[in-house]
Amino acid sequence: MQDFIKPIFLSNESSDFRELNQRLSKTPGYNLKDGANMIKAGNDAEAIKSFLIGYQSSKLTYQSYLKELERLILWCSHIQKVTISDLSYDDLVAYRNFLEHPTPKHIWCGNKRSKTKKNGEINTEWRAFGDGLSPSSIKKSMSILDCFFNYLVQTQYLNGNPLSVNKRRKQRGFTQSMERWLEKEEINTTLEALDNYCETDKTKTLHVLRAKYIILTLFYTGLRLAELSNHVMGNFTLIENQWYLKVIGKGEKPRNIVVVDEYLDILSKFRVAIDCFTPLPGFEEKTPLIPALDHSTPVQRRRIDQILKWAFELAALKYERMAAQDINESHKYLHRASRLRKASAHWLRHSYGTYLVKSGCPIEKVKALMGHADISTTMIYVHIAKNDLHTSAQGLTLRE
Repeated sequence: MQDFIKPIFLSNESSDFRELNQRLSKTPGYNLKDGANMIKAGNDAEAIKSFLIGYQSSKLTYQSYLKELERLILWCSHIQKVTISDLSYDDLVAYRNFLEHPTPKHIWCGNKRSKTKKNGEINTEWRAFGDGLSPSSIKKSMSILDCFFNYLVQTQYLNGNPLSVNKRRKQRGFTQSMERWLEKEEINTTLEALDNYCETDKTKTLHVLRAKYIILTLFYTGLRLAELSNHVMGNFTLIENQWYLKVIGKGEKPRNIVVVDEYLDILSKFRVAIDCFTPLPGFEEKTPLIPALDHSTPVQRRRIDQILKWAFELAALKYERMAAQDINESHKYLHRASRLRKASAHWLRHSYGTYLVKSGCPIEKVKALMGHADISTTMIYVHIAKNDLHTSAQGLTLRE
């Protein structure tokens, strides 16, 4: 187990944490599979440790997964009074509701407190749940737990995954994904809004340039936000005179992303502007893919997200000015403004997949380029790109 985070279920620093450890180590629940398992886990604590060990090489993923498992463990021990292997589907529905509205107020709820003290010890005043999680945070939490339970089933520790997704939930997620992408017009308007901002404040030229580079990198590569912050310029590689971006993605899976000529020009201009040694990346170059202003420190995910929110807000304001100038089209401009205020890095990833399909790229190759594990995930973009329902229904009329 890595040292950069100390899991609460390995701690004996207080009676609360000792109770957690004892509960996890006791006889597992109804869902435990009879006989030996592939991870040689004798109790829930050992099963959790086995799951986390597989993510040690990726610090950010490890931290994210550990945080969600600790939350679940705290809830199981102090609220629901069950073990991990005793959880039912109804329990996890209750847990999801608790994440949204953590009531009754408990020791682990309330104003946020840091998990660790400055000396590295676990802070007993830690508030894992805060005052409730946002819908997107809850969705991420349940997705991680679904992955965790799938692992325990595959390793024959549990009989089944209590979070097995039914068709109705899949359909709801499918519909949401179809709506959360940006059209080319919206992306171009965002880039124009950044240029306009630069014209009014020349001191922000480099900030604007970097924001445009981030947006275009996401659109032309389809990278996930974590992938964007975790890679370096040396991940660009020349293979038989063709440029690729080598990525280690979700689940530590490698993939090669085609670098199209249009993006190669953008990359080159950005590197020249920030005074890199060469217009195109060097072999095993250590410059971060998204560098801070010192050119050597990578911009972290949270900061990238802030930069994107700022850029999309500029575009939303631009659309609102357009709406004020054109009353006939104002409703369309205001709708785009409201969409941009909801947009994120992942919307640009969805745009990448959508326009790959629209360009005629075969679905299997879209799957490979995006790093999807299942072709059914990639099929979302086919439905978006091939959606001609609007055109087909235009013949409907009351006129003779």
